[in-house]
Amino acid sequence: MAGFSLVLIACGLLAETWTSCDASVFLPRHMAGSVLKRHRRYNTGRLEEVLADNLERECIEEKCNFEEAREYFEHGEKTMEFWVSYIDGDQCLSSPCQNGAECKDAMSSYICWCPVGFSGKNCEIETARQCDINNGGCMHFCRADRFRGVGCDCAVGYKLARDGRTCEPEGNFSCGRIGKSIITALSTRTLRTDLALDSVGNGKNSSLPPNATGPPPSTTPLVKATNPPLSQSRWPSWVFSPTLPTILPGQSTENRIVGGNEVTHGEVPWQAALIDNVKKVVFCGGSILSDVWVITAAHCLEGLDTNSYFIRAGEHHVRKDEGTESDHQVAEQHTHPLYDVKSSQYNHDVALVRLSTPISFSDYALPVCLGSRAFTEMLLTAGPTSLVSGWGKVLFEGAESPVLRKVEVPYVERTECKESSSDRITRNMFCAGYLTELKDSCQGDSGGPHATRYHDTWFLTGIVSWGEECAKGGKYGIYTHVARYYPWIARITGIKKNLERP
Repeated sequence: MAGFSLVLIACGLLAETWTSCDASVFLPRHMAGSVLKRHRRYNTGRLEEVLADNLERECIEEKCNFEEAREYFEHGEKTMEFWVSYIDGDQCLSSPCQNGAECKDAMSSYICWCPVGFSGKNCEIETARQCDINNGGCMHFCRADRFRGVGCDCAVGYKLARDGRTCEPEGNFSCGRIGKSIITALSTRTLRTDLALDSVGNGKNSSLPPNATGPPPSTTPLVKATNPPLSQSRWPSWVFSPTLPTILPGQSTENRIVGGNEVTHGEVPWQAALIDNVKKVVFCGGSILSDVWVITAAHCLEGLDTNSYFIRAGEHHVRKDEGTESDHQVAEQHTHPLYDVKSSQYNHDVALVRLSTPISFSDYALPVCLGSRAFTEMLLTAGPTSLVSGWGKVLFEGAESPVLRKVEVPYVERTECKESSSDRITRNMFCAGYLTELKDSCQGDSGGPHATRYHDTWFLTGIVSWGEECAKGGKYGIYTHVARYYPWIARITGIKKNLERP
């Protein structure tokens, strides 16, 4: 009896619990709908196939395939844009594109549409500055290109190769290119010089130790003290011959000009000679620009008319007829319009001479190349040295050289240049040379070329203008800054290709 009573009590307790739970957990139907809402799809009484396409229903609530997405967009390109992001995620969410570029999402990648002036995967490269790095990889001239980053151009007489960077000669006598026969002669001469130096170095009377690679300590250094040492691989081999003794009055002048060496015939084929019609002597030098144009210094033509002198191309030894020379009368001459000898004999020191008959080009007479202003500025300041040549005096107030000679001189920074001179150095001039070493151009070299090699091509970078004596300690040679006169040169000569770009 007692057991039956316990069962009744337990059932009563359970019934009371169930009643209270039903009141606190379960809600009426109209209230439950406000807590959990679910779109009714299959219970609408219609098949899904007859419903209008819905992107959320097809691809968000469920996993869709490409065809289902295309049914919604009904456009291939829009479908692809959605599908790439749907499958792969949006690669542009991290904003990888720089400098205001537009980002376009792609499969596992993205594309940056760069604004003008920028390139690279993320438009991080300023194309205007790419030419400052290794000349943009161009053999001659570099320019900014919106799509490729850089574009390359070539000097007159060259064409751009298929690689878009190399310049190929269009003829046998393209500007600034030494002939193959001359290169062979130069190689032979270098070999003979090296053998001679080895012989001297191994002799009993040599002052060099057996393992020496240069002149003894007492010899004037080959590189200016303020310039860092340069790799010999960047210099022509003949530059590293020991410096010859300083020429004194009374000594033979057949060995050198001021610190220079005799030119191998054809080594400087753009060198021209200005010769007095009466005295038949070379009074200035010049550079061949084309078959009818020669550039020189304006002060060389001061007081002269076109009948006072003639131009000789292919000259080497002025006292010998070597069969390579050609003489040309002057048809017209143009000094720079800003040149005024009364205010300054050497400011704007540039002139152009047109020949009455064209030069027949050969390995011994061909033009030097002209570059764009930016290219020439880069070449002048970045190159280790430049080549100066002429028949000028071999020492200050000494005798002229009958044989064309050359000397390599480095560019001098403008501040140092101005501090070294007692006369004004204008922005149309620049300094080149050595502070203490006896290497310089001299009287009679005026108007001649200051040329710089880039790869296998020589470009005109200056004109021999003036100096305080020759190779004087603490003084440099002063040259006309040719790059500043390209617009004028192009207008007068018609040599316009690649010269009109800044």
